[in-house]
Parts: sequence; C-alpha cells; structure tokens
Amino acid sequence: MQPGRNKASSASPPYDKSYEPVLLLMRARVMHQAGQYDEAKSAYKKVLKKSPNNFQALHFLGLAEYQTGHFDAGIRSLKRALIEDPKSAQAQSDLGSVLNTAQRYDEALAACDKAIALDPALAFAHANRGNVLITLGRYDDAVASLDRALELVPDHADTWNDRGNALHKLGRYDEALNSYAQAITIDPLHDVAFMNQATTLKEMKQFDLALASYDRALSIGKRPMDAGIARADLLLQMKNVEGALATCTALLKIEPNSVPALTLLGNCMASLGDADTATALHGRALALKPDYEPAISSRIFSMDFCSDADFQSQQAARADWWKHVGARLYKSHAAPFANDRDPERRLVVGYVSADFRQHSAAFSFRPVIENHDRTHFDVICYSGVVLPDQATKSFEAIADQWRDSSQWTDTRLAETIRADKVDILIDLSGHSAGNRLRVFARKPAPVQVTAWGHATGTGLPVIDYLLADPVAVPNEVRQFYAEAIYDLPSIVIIEPPPAGLQSPELPFDRNGYLTYGSLNRISKISDAAIAVWSKIMSDNPASRLILKDHQIDDPAVRQTLLDKFAAQGVGAGRITLLGSTTRQEHLQTLRQIDLCLDPFPQAGGVSTWEALHMGVPVVSRLGNTVASRVGSAILAAAGLPEFIATSEERYIEIALDPDRERLRSIRRGLPAFIAERCGPAAYTRAVEDAYRTMWRRWCATPAEAKPADGKRR
Repeated sequence: MQPGRNKASSASPPYDKSYEPVLLLMRARVMHQAGQYDEAKSAYKKVLKKSPNNFQALHFLGLAEYQTGHFDAGIRSLKRALIEDPKSAQAQSDLGSVLNTAQRYDEALAACDKAIALDPALAFAHANRGNVLITLGRYDDAVASLDRALELVPDHADTWNDRGNALHKLGRYDEALNSYAQAITIDPLHDVAFMNQATTLKEMKQFDLALASYDRALSIGKRPMDAGIARADLLLQMKNVEGALATCTALLKIEPNSVPALTLLGNCMASLGDADTATALHGRALALKPDYEPAISSRIFSMDFCSDADFQSQQAARADWWKHVGARLYKSHAAPFANDRDPERRLVVGYVSADFRQHSAAFSFRPVIENHDRTHFDVICYSGVVLPDQATKSFEAIADQWRDSSQWTDTRLAETIRADKVDILIDLSGHSAGNRLRVFARKPAPVQVTAWGHATGTGLPVIDYLLADPVAVPNEVRQFYAEAIYDLPSIVIIEPPPAGLQSPELPFDRNGYLTYGSLNRISKISDAAIAVWSKIMSDNPASRLILKDHQIDDPAVRQTLLDKFAAQGVGAGRITLLGSTTRQEHLQTLRQIDLCLDPFPQAGGVSTWEALHMGVPVVSRLGNTVASRVGSAILAAAGLPEFIATSEERYIEIALDPDRERLRSIRRGLPAFIAERCGPAAYTRAVEDAYRTMWRRWCATPAEAKPADGKRR
C-alpha cells in the first residue's frame, strides 16, 4: 500500500443513474445537430426507455422522424410531447409544420394557431402558418402571416423566400422578386430563393434573367439536380433545344436514373421530331417511377407523333394517367350534385383553358364561345392564362362571367365550379400544357366534355363526352375511349382569318413552279414525312418548299431540318425556313404557297383550316390515330376528299402534279364554301344541340351517390 492511501479512499464514488437520460439526451442532440438523424433517433429512444415521459426527447424525436421522412411517427411523437407539456408553443408550431408536410392541412393550421395563442411572439409559428396557408391557396392570408413573422424576426431568409412564393401565387411578381432579393441579401447562398426567383422571371417571360438565376443556383451546388432540371425546362421553353439537351445529358451523368431528367430529355427529342426516341425515354422514366405525372403526360403527347401508335395504345397511355393520378382524386373529392334537373332550362356552361390568349388553340374555340345563344346558355370562362394579352381581353369581353383561375389551387377551382352551379364543364386542353385535368378528375360538374384544344381523348371516365366526327374517330375504335364520342360536322373549326388577307392569284402563275408549304409545328414533321416530301421535290425538281414555325428560330432545329432534307437529296437553296412572326404575317405566308403538305403521323389541325380559309388545299394522309386523321377530317368537312391519301404512294401522286385549274378554282371559291358549311354560327348551333342532348340525358338519369369507380352509368 502506498503512503497516504488507504482502502476506503481508493473506492469510486457511487454512480448516480438519474443522470443517464440527461447524458444520452445531450449526446442525441449533438448527433441531431450534425445531421446524423438515424443515430439521433436511436439515442432519443434510449432516453425514452429510461424516461418515457421526457418532453425534450419526445419533441426532438418527432423532429428527427420528420427529417427522415417518417411523418406519421413524427406526428405521434410530437403529440406525445404535447401531452407532457401542452403549453409548448414551439412543439405546437413544429407539429403544424410536420402536419403540413403530411398533407393534413386543416390540422396543421389548427396547430399553428394554438402555437400563436400560446406565444404570439413566436416568429416560426407565424411562418409555419403562412406556409400552411400557401398550401391551402389562401395566399393573401399567407402574406399577412409571413409579414408578422418578419416583423418579429426580420433577417430570416427562409421567411422572405416563402413570402415571395405566396406573392408569386397571387401574380404579384414584382413584389415576389423583391422578397426573393431580400432572402438572397440575407443569405447569398440561398439557392432555393434563386430558383424561385428564376421561376417568377420565367412566368414574366424574362427568360435571360431567369436563366442567370438558375445558373447562380447551380453554381452554389447544394441542389444540382433540382436546379439543372429547372434550367433544362427553361431552355426548352426558350426554344434552345441544344442547350436543354446538353443540360439533361450532364444531369444524367450525375444521376443516370433521374426520372425528371429522362423525361425532359424525351421532351427534347420530341422537339427535334424524334417521337420514337422521346416515347422510349418517357417509358424508361415510367419504368423507374410509374406514377410520375410529367412523364405520363409527356408520353401521351409524344405518342401522338409516333408512326406505330394506334387508337388502342394511345388510349391505354391516357388510362395510365387516370390510374395513377385521377382515380384517387375522384375517390377523395367527388360528390352528388345539387343542379336543377330541368332538361330545358338555361344552362350554365364552363370553359376551362390556359389558352385564352394568342395561341393557335384559341382560334378553334373562340368562335363557339362568341356565338353562343345567350338566351339558352350562360358562359363562364375559367382562365389559366398567367400573362394576359389582347386576345385574353377579347375572351373576357365575350364571356358572361370571367374567372381568373391562373393562380388557383385545384381545390379552389373545383369548389368555385360547384358554387357557380356549372351544368356542363368543357376541357379545352386535354393533356397539353396548362391543363386542369386534376380538377376534372374531381367531377365538379354533372356533365363534362373535352373538345378542340387537344381533342384526342383524356382517358378520364369522369369526362363524359369527346366532341369529334366520324372521320377523326371511326366507329370501330370508339370502344377504346373512356369518353363517349359525340359527332359534330367537324372535329374542329377555326374563326375565319381577317378579311383582305386572301389572294385569288395562284403563286404558280407568277413563279412558273409549284411552291409547297407546311406551317405546322416542326415537332410534327417526322423523318417519314421528310422522306415523302423529298421524293415529291425530287420528282418535281423546279418546286420549292416553305416551312414556318416558331421553333425554327432555334438554330439547332433549323440546321437539323436542313440536314435531314440534304440527306434525302434536297438542297437548302430550295427550302425557305421562316420563324416567329405576327399572326397576319403568318397567314400572308400562305399567299406564297400553291399546295400545303400535311405532316404525318400527326397531321395539322388549326394550320389545315388556316390554309383552307386562305384558299390553299392541303394533302393529308389518313392514319390510325385522331392526331393522324384530323387533317383528313377537316378536308372531308370542307368538301375536298380528293386531297385525302390512304398511303404514302397516293400522297405523292396527289401532291406531285395537281390540276392547276382545280387549284385556281379552290383558291377563288373555297373560303365562301367553308363559311357556309362550317362557319362559326352554324357550327355553334351544332355544339349547342350537343350540349342540350347531353344535359337531357343527365336529367333522365336517377339522382344517386357517386359511383365508386368514377365510371359513367
């Protein structure tokens, strides 16, 4: 034994086990703050084994569960914490945040309100409340909550960013940009604020500034995939397909199975006219994530351009949207209707579109809206136009009631349609950009119809009718449609061009050679169409070709077109490429053309009618889908069946050596014939007869609860 020590002094002091939960909690907090969420959760659970009612362990465990995506577990833990300390404003606020993420919005709002009642000075409770209100579409109230949060804590970048989001939803873009700028001033590395700033600039069509903001977010490097995908999408909108391709390719090197990147790459290929590759890429994305809505919609759109598509495969693709997206919305939101079942009363008709603006689709449905008999129909337009133009104002003027729903949530739009007591609701977009099919899936009106804008079928059994004609949708394929087909004189018409634009002179008589033309989207011009057109031009070596589309403004698209024709032996000197112009200049281009060539497999629609109204016949090939038969349907309606080809050989034969006198006769007399046969007034009466028939059918059905599957009864 050493001097100065004895047995008693060498013994350790007794261990106090009451300190164990405290030490474990401290350790858990360190791991939690370091982002080691799984380890932190394990430590919190050890604390709770020793101290089951430990408020802090329950509170922080709830947050850790939330941060690892286990929302229900997080909610349970936070609620247990609040049993231990019901006066904790912070725990109530955190519960509101988790409930919001779990899409339990009403409960989230109630939790935030409780937190504010407990501590009115808790800035994060006001901020969380603002975020819940954004989700609920109560944007003005959200701004007020976020403003209160900023009064309490002015230098919180996330709150400024959230405020910008609410203002963006209100369409107050300049104020939104100011809020994002504040967030960035406080935190120059706030990449989400840069991305949101870019999104607002994109909505304002300030594309170059938007691109710079996306590039800044990319340079920060926190979320390269999110920023890169947004950048690629913008480049596509800017018609910079080459840049979008390069961005998507770079993203797929980082993450080869990125579903958004694969989808956008497919969209790039579709823009270049390679529909088969586009569809394959969309299919690859869906194999990875079958319910990824952008890929489902993009695949639907790309299939319209595929040479091997048919009615059955296209409608099956649309049914996928219903299966993965629409069906659950119907199940959650549909309800019986209180509409007056008088079959002969004045009907409320609602039109839903993001194309109440200067857009080709608008030319097809404006004549109907403008010519409705207001003694029998009350017309409401639900507009999704973000940046109104003169055309928007013209639509607003002809509507009985106008609803700017561009920033409305699906819930608000559906509830407004019900409140307006709409009897017949018409979708004018199909699966094209800006559609509100999620609203139609909720079945907010007794009778729902799809027509004109993208009239190829939606796949939604809760859309009762598709307006078409027997050429566009033959009887033998109607079994594949979710909608019932209702025949009109033509699947689509357009408003006549302004008077004075048409010329009775045949360009051949001036030039001494035939000038062919196509004023369709370049994405419609398939390699097969280019091969046929090249054959026509090779067999008629003096002929010329005019192609016009806004996508031609993109140098990559322009060069790709010329290269494809060159590969078929047609030099660039025989082809005139025209890009964006005014509407009048677009129509005047047809004065230079003797005969238009319809692309295939997707044919023209509005462009076909434009040519015919200007006295220029169109050669169209009858295909196996609505999109490939629209041109032929229009020719049949306009009394020009001799220009419909059932094969490529017949297409070439019709186009190669048309009867010049017949072309002159058509140029002089066709516009007047169209006005008499398919003019806006006569066509609108046919549409109104259709609506009345549909309404009478609905009135004759028994009032009952909604079908569980959403199918028509």
